[in-house]
Amino acid sequence: MGNSIPQKTRYTLITVLFIVLFLFSLFLFSKRTLEPSVSIYQQSFSLTESHVHSSVPTFPEPPAVLEPLNSSTHPPIPSISQADELDLSSNASSMDDQLSAPDKQNPPADNKAVDNGEEKKREMCDLYRGTWVKDEEYPIYKPGSCPYIDEGFDCQSNGRKDSDYLRWRWKPDGCDLPRFNTTDFLERLRGKRLMLVGDSMNRNQFESILCLLHEGLTNKSKMYEVHGHKISKGRGYFVFKFEDYDCTVEFVRSHFLVKGVRMNGQGNSNPTLSIDKIDKTSGRWKRADILIFNTAHWWVHGKTARGINYYKEGDYLYPKFDAVEAYRRALKTWAKWIDKNIKPAKKLVFYRGYSSAHFRGGDWNSGGSCNGETEPILSGTFLETYPLKMKIVEEVIQEMKVPVILLNVTRLTNFRKDGHPSIYGKRLTEGKKISTRRQDCSHWCLPGVPDTWNELIYATLFFNKQFSKE
Repeated sequence: MGNSIPQKTRYTLITVLFIVLFLFSLFLFSKRTLEPSVSIYQQSFSLTESHVHSSVPTFPEPPAVLEPLNSSTHPPIPSISQADELDLSSNASSMDDQLSAPDKQNPPADNKAVDNGEEKKREMCDLYRGTWVKDEEYPIYKPGSCPYIDEGFDCQSNGRKDSDYLRWRWKPDGCDLPRFNTTDFLERLRGKRLMLVGDSMNRNQFESILCLLHEGLTNKSKMYEVHGHKISKGRGYFVFKFEDYDCTVEFVRSHFLVKGVRMNGQGNSNPTLSIDKIDKTSGRWKRADILIFNTAHWWVHGKTARGINYYKEGDYLYPKFDAVEAYRRALKTWAKWIDKNIKPAKKLVFYRGYSSAHFRGGDWNSGGSCNGETEPILSGTFLETYPLKMKIVEEVIQEMKVPVILLNVTRLTNFRKDGHPSIYGKRLTEGKKISTRRQDCSHWCLPGVPDTWNELIYATLFFNKQFSKE
């Protein structure tokens, strides 16, 4: 009995062993219980993000840099200082809420996941890749309802009978453009000056935006041209005031954006183009808050295309100069002016890309035609046509210091061979037949394709935080 463990010690050891076993069992139980909880949480979070990506219809914020030349590009919108931010109307707020609201039947568990999903969805959606879809709510304004369309674009009044070309809406792949809202658009322009600068294609767009805004105004007498001028192709400067919003929408004609001279020092006709000097209208450009530039179609006309005794740099007149290289240098001159004179914290700059023409059997002055076209091109290699001019535009914009938004309408206009005035660019004279001798297959009927360009501008403002009042 001398080697036996005292009874008191035995009880102590048994108690300690029992406690150790209890703690070990508790540890195992806790580990098995906690692990499924973590796994379930992770799975739930993953499903939430997946749901957000697939169900929230959002819109892209423009990328920080341009994509490769074979893709549509739109650099970032420059920031606007807090003092110059534009107000949002009540209409705009409701539209914002509607477009950004998550699925009510499956509300996401994490608001942060919603925000992240929206941002990723926006980055994935390319505004300029898509297709045209029939929409019976189009056009936004009816033919004959707008007093600001000049004769050349007023196809229905000029005798065009078909109307299906009016009912197409641009649908980007992966997202929808917001419906144009006049009140919201003007609220974002409040106290600002929007100016379109360019050739007759930009005048086409200018008349379109006037009609879109006119359609939505309750008191249309509060919209007027400040000098009393009526719209006509002969005048190169218009300023339309929107009294209730203290803003203007303006057009400045500048075919090339660089300095052109029609007469020489002796008063004789001797047109030249100084591709290293900015156009004389640039003094007006400085006054605008939002600028929309373009130049393209005049670079393939007559003396501009031939380049003989036409292009100048400094005092030197080139006997022969390539028109494509001249276009590149002219755009670089424009880009330098923008970088020097535009403050991106205060102003916003767009460059509208090349708008496709659809001549058959010739050009604008050699028997080319497009009459009888009533449907868009829905398939074929022409839809991927992307002119060298647009690659030059992208290269120039990439090198600029000031962010410029490329309104890249080239491919979306490739579809629309049905949208041109063709033989309906002039009023019908009683007793005379419509002439098919010279047709307009470059400009666009209004209502029509340029309305979409302005919807894209509206969408850019709509989805950019700098144009919203927090």
